[in-house]
Amino acid sequence: MANIIGTNGNDALLGSNGADTINGKPGNDIITAKKGNDILTGGGGKDKFVYNLGDGTDTITDFGGIGKGTNPTAAVIAEVDTIKFQGAGLSARNLLLTQNGSNLEITFEGVDGAKVLLNNFKLENLENLNASGTRPAIGNILFDGQTSITDSFDVFDANSTQTSLFNKNTVTFLNDLSNNITGLDDSNDVINGQGGNDKIDGKSGNDLLRGGAGNDTLLGGEGNNTLLGGTGDDNLSANSSTGDNLLSGGDGNDSLSVSGYVEVNYPDGYDFRSSGKNTLNGGAGNDTLNASGSTGNNLLSGGDGNDSLSISGYYEGNIYFNDDSRSSGKNTLNGGAGNDTLNASGSTGDNLLSGGDGNDSLSISGYYKYTPYEDPYEPRNLSSTYDSRSSGKNTLNGGAGNDTLNASGSTGNNLLSGGDGNDSLIGGTGNDTLFGGRGNDSLDGGSGNDNLNVDSSPGNNLLSGGDGNDTLSALGDYYGDVVSGNNTLKGGAGNDSLSADGSAGDNLLDGGNGNDYLSVSGGYYDPEVSGNNTLKGGAGNDSLSAFFSTGDNLLDGGDDKDNLSVNLASGNNTLNGGAGDDYLSANISTGNNLLSGGDGNDSLFASEFEGYRFDNTSGNNTLNGGAGKDYLNVNYSRGANLLSGGDGNDTLSGSSYGYGFGGSFYNTTGNNTLNGGAGDDNLNVDYSSGNNLLSGDSGNDYLSASGYQYDKDGNDGEGVYRRASGNNTLKGGAGDDKLIVDYSTGKNLLFGGDGNDTLSAYGALGNNTLNGGSGNDYLTGGFGNDTLYGGDGIDTFAFNSYKQGVDRLYDFNATNELIQVSATGFGGGLSIPSLSASQFTLGTSATTSNQRFIYDNITGSLYFDQDGSAGGFAQVKFAQLSAGLSLTKNNFVVV
Repeated sequence: MANIIGTNGNDALLGSNGADTINGKPGNDIITAKKGNDILTGGGGKDKFVYNLGDGTDTITDFGGIGKGTNPTAAVIAEVDTIKFQGAGLSARNLLLTQNGSNLEITFEGVDGAKVLLNNFKLENLENLNASGTRPAIGNILFDGQTSITDSFDVFDANSTQTSLFNKNTVTFLNDLSNNITGLDDSNDVINGQGGNDKIDGKSGNDLLRGGAGNDTLLGGEGNNTLLGGTGDDNLSANSSTGDNLLSGGDGNDSLSVSGYVEVNYPDGYDFRSSGKNTLNGGAGNDTLNASGSTGNNLLSGGDGNDSLSISGYYEGNIYFNDDSRSSGKNTLNGGAGNDTLNASGSTGDNLLSGGDGNDSLSISGYYKYTPYEDPYEPRNLSSTYDSRSSGKNTLNGGAGNDTLNASGSTGNNLLSGGDGNDSLIGGTGNDTLFGGRGNDSLDGGSGNDNLNVDSSPGNNLLSGGDGNDTLSALGDYYGDVVSGNNTLKGGAGNDSLSADGSAGDNLLDGGNGNDYLSVSGGYYDPEVSGNNTLKGGAGNDSLSAFFSTGDNLLDGGDDKDNLSVNLASGNNTLNGGAGDDYLSANISTGNNLLSGGDGNDSLFASEFEGYRFDNTSGNNTLNGGAGKDYLNVNYSRGANLLSGGDGNDTLSGSSYGYGFGGSFYNTTGNNTLNGGAGDDNLNVDYSSGNNLLSGDSGNDYLSASGYQYDKDGNDGEGVYRRASGNNTLKGGAGDDKLIVDYSTGKNLLFGGDGNDTLSAYGALGNNTLNGGSGNDYLTGGFGNDTLYGGDGIDTFAFNSYKQGVDRLYDFNATNELIQVSATGFGGGLSIPSLSASQFTLGTSATTSNQRFIYDNITGSLYFDQDGSAGGFAQVKFAQLSAGLSLTKNNFVVV
């Protein structure tokens, strides 16, 4: 957020990505506000406001318009401002201008979020004018891609009653009166009504007509037309058009029609037809939609209200040969909410009729065929038949009873609904939709991308998708009606979705080959399902879930990258990822779950979510990563969990990082065991209050059972401590390991094992034991009286302060090992990197004011004195070494 003020000159002002206030002051300024809802003031002069797609809502307080007419005065020209719109869709065709009181709102159809508000500005004052005589072109808007002003839109004066347009192929904005406007032939007109009951006739051309508010009549004529009624009871017509038309009624009781034209052929032919692909959207209200005489592929959507939708054929006659009444387009009729009437008469096309909510009437009728005369001059052997065959998209509804619905011989996309009863539904080779209803149903989709559904059925159902990308569903309802049947869902080959959510039965879901989704989760109002379910993903990248389940479920991902989840469940679940990079989770679960990643780089979770505490992850879970680079997580868990990374560079976590409801910090409380296995592993149980065992095994591992330190504002630094309180055991194993129990209150054991290890208890309060093992190790004690074993190798023992307890160094070797001290933490004038000869002495106390470190070779005590023999500071013992060491200043390093 910025407050930017220009000078009394020609400025180029650039805003931030916040909500800025920018004032250009007098001068011809260029103001680019950038993102955020900005308030802009030009300040006088010919200012340019640059608006980029995604900038938000900008408000211009003093925008200078051209005004009415085509000959503005020099004074007006000197104050004309311009908005430069940049971005896809910011075009004159999409421009929408709305007068809201004294302000003008500029938006663009189909471009969400793009808005400019002109305060105290009238629509009639917005204009672009081409050059005239000595006057250059001037204008208020540059659209995307334009570099100079063009007369790309026209605006009617507020009181204008003209009936024609100014220019061909342009964008016109009417006033709030009831206009009667006729467009231009062979012109692609864009005409925008405002208020009033407008009649707009686009004539021929590809027209875009917007009625706006009021009861409008929009006539498209020949061409590809878009007619948008807006609010009010509108009449939209694209009759006699062979183009592809879009008619949208908007709110109100609208009438929308697309009809063909009459063609007369010798000797007796009548052809009423419209060949375009038409889309009719009624919107809210009681609408009438009709596409008659059409051979195109039409989409009719009634929207909310009691609507009437119809597709009807044309009549073709010949006195010698045959009569044929038919419509051959592929039509879709959607009634929407309300009591609707949908009809597709005389159609041989692939029709889809959907009534939507309400008491609807849907019908599809066939066509007649007449046997032709054998001789045109001697009519005889005349016969007729009624042929209702359809090879398109068929709808079959069984209703109550034990039904058999078979579409196996069809190549179309069919809808089969069994209704109540024990039904057998068989799809064909198309993309079929099968609804079983209540009862013990058998649904076989066949090949194709099918939808099989037995939702809310208490029966024992068998659903087989077959080949194709299928959706199989055996759900309870949204309000907690848990169904009890034992269902078998088999996806077959393809990317399938199988769901038995809200089921209390023991269900088997088998995805088969492909990238499948399998779910047996609880519902919204009844958040538990009790069955013992088996989910098999098969080959492919599968997603398997059993949310809110109380049963003991088996989830088997199979090969490839799978996602397995039993979140918010209470049963004892088994999750097998199989080969591939898998994601397994049993978050917020109370059961004792087994998660096995298998081969691949897997992620396994049995935790609560960061920032929320449900106190619900109490089970004792086992997580096995297997081969690969795995991530295992039991953060915020209260159970005693076992995590095994296996081969690969794994990350194992049982930490707590956040706050629960009410702002209280909480810990992982269980006694967890983390085994890294082979590889360079990261094991942490930070902020845990449990007694944890962390074993890195072979590899260069990082093991942590630490707390943290914050300042009063929550940042790193002095102040508040969040300590880990358990008594933890950390074993690095072979490799160069890092073991940390910083800011811990427990009594921890750290064993580095083979390799050059780093062991740290910085800031820890407990009496910790640190054992470096073999290798050149780096050991840091904490506040407590710690025990430090360097082990084999040349080791370094680090001290951050002389007042953090007395640490015991059991095997310090004065020949080549080091004691590292902090110049800041110790003080006393120490300087990096080493002690001077005068700063170290043997004995029981300092004898000069320069001496700082005193080693008593009789007792092995190591002291620090900030002022030597000066007497102002009493020496402090901070370490206990073995007696009789040949300790010198060279055994010390200062950092």
